[in-house]
Amino acid sequence: MNKKPLIALGALITIVSSAFAQQSASQPSFGVSVGVYLPTSSEIRKDLGTGALQFGIGGAGTSRPSEGSLASSFSAIIANGNGNKLFILPYTYGYEYHFGVDSSAAALPYVRPFAGVAYYDYSITDTSGNHFGVKRLGATAGLEAGLQIGSKIRISATYNYFTKSGNFTFDGLSLAATYALFSL
Repeated sequence: MNKKPLIALGALITIVSSAFAQQSASQPSFGVSVGVYLPTSSEIRKDLGTGALQFGIGGAGTSRPSEGSLASSFSAIIANGNGNKLFILPYTYGYEYHFGVDSSAAALPYVRPFAGVAYYDYSITDTSGNHFGVKRLGATAGLEAGLQIGSKIRISATYNYFTKSGNFTFDGLSLAATYALFSL
């Protein structure tokens, strides 16, 4: 399956929604992220390994303390191991809130509860020898918490809950670093 149209569509949706959703006085930024996805399911860890690559694009909010903003995120989780493959493409939308008392602080903690949709594409032969190949849409929700460093860099930890797909649960923790490329 050609994933380029899905990625292009998601990027366009993210850029447009970030531009219109930001309600604070600060300009939203567009950034790229890279990280690792750590599945919580022991079955997934056995079938694919303990970690997977995650990369994404999306809003990198630069709002300051007490200014909340809507933020979208588009990421990809890619895992290959033991002859199995997994590709999850979640698109999420959530409310990001920065904490702190000094608007000129170099680093500010933030949280972002979110919900969205996820595209699953996997081919997995489980430990009992049963093969599952699925391409479908599902839902996702979770919580992201991190640290905004200046207006360009953020580090984050995100826990995603995904709808169960077949016999598999893809819930997991993601650790990522994001760099804001430009303001919208």
